[in-house]
Amino acid sequence: MKFTDTLRGRGARFWLLAAASACLGVALFDPAVQIERRVGTYMMVFDITQSMNTRDVGPADARIGRLDHAKQLAIAALDRLPCGTQVGVSIFVERRTQPLLMPVDVCLNRAALSDAIGHIDWRMAWAADSHLYYGTYSALDDIRRMTPGAALAFFTDGHQAPALHPGRIPAWDGEAGEVPGLLFGVGGEQPEPVPKLGDKGRIDGYWTAEDTAGFASAGAPTLSVLDMEKLGGDIRNAPQRAPGSDNDHLSLRRDDVLEDLAQRTGLGVAVARSPEQIAAQLRALPGGRVADTRFALRPLFALAGLAALLASLAPAPSAVRRRAQRLFTFRSA
Repeated sequence: MKFTDTLRGRGARFWLLAAASACLGVALFDPAVQIERRVGTYMMVFDITQSMNTRDVGPADARIGRLDHAKQLAIAALDRLPCGTQVGVSIFVERRTQPLLMPVDVCLNRAALSDAIGHIDWRMAWAADSHLYYGTYSALDDIRRMTPGAALAFFTDGHQAPALHPGRIPAWDGEAGEVPGLLFGVGGEQPEPVPKLGDKGRIDGYWTAEDTAGFASAGAPTLSVLDMEKLGGDIRNAPQRAPGSDNDHLSLRRDDVLEDLAQRTGLGVAVARSPEQIAAQLRALPGGRVADTRFALRPLFALAGLAALLASLAPAPSAVRRRAQRLFTFRSA
């Protein structure tokens, strides 16, 4: 008997097992093809000021802090960005941003990016204030100077502390839209007290109106002696509070502040809701570059091999028919 005749006589189970072995064997070699696709470069900036410790995200019985929520979403979003995409990591405190990791490939450096984002902590802060306008301008400046062509992904609750006096908002010295990017709002829509955290991250109390009253609002106008006398004496050394800032000790996601920042800088605004949404909105930003990226075929071969293996374990149609006939005969008797 010829070898071909022997193979021809094999049943379907043999061929399914052969296909499963072949597919799984190829998958072991991690095959891939190079394809061209448009990828971007993004600098992810995380607001680590104290209001970002407010625990108002998630189910009522399992609330987490805004910063922790932003970190979780950003790490998960890395897996939704195509290979070739580059991501950097930075933090914001007081008036400026501080880069921690310059943009690197999300696939080749997944562990480093995840580690850098995961270890961001409010204890890295070098000051307590949150001058968000200056911070956003600082982030855009960093991109212009160090990573031209990159886009901004700024995770913040929009809480400006101390509050700005009307008409004293600092101006952006660039052109609107010069640097593409998104301000991702984080936090709830209801005012919540801002916690005071101890060294071990436990809540030791909450900021009160009396606490925040001791801080002067940013952009306070310069008053003459005559103006101060009209206001009741020499107030040069007293904190001057902006109108409507009596509840600075409470915090919520300030969409109004983020929208104003967006109008001044040309950035977009979105509420950070899911990794898929974040990745999709980043990929939709203008700019980017065309790069040869690696498209792995291992998952396709592995799935095909698994499907063939499972199919080989299924009973043959003739056996199913015989069992059905025996069962029907037994019941008829």
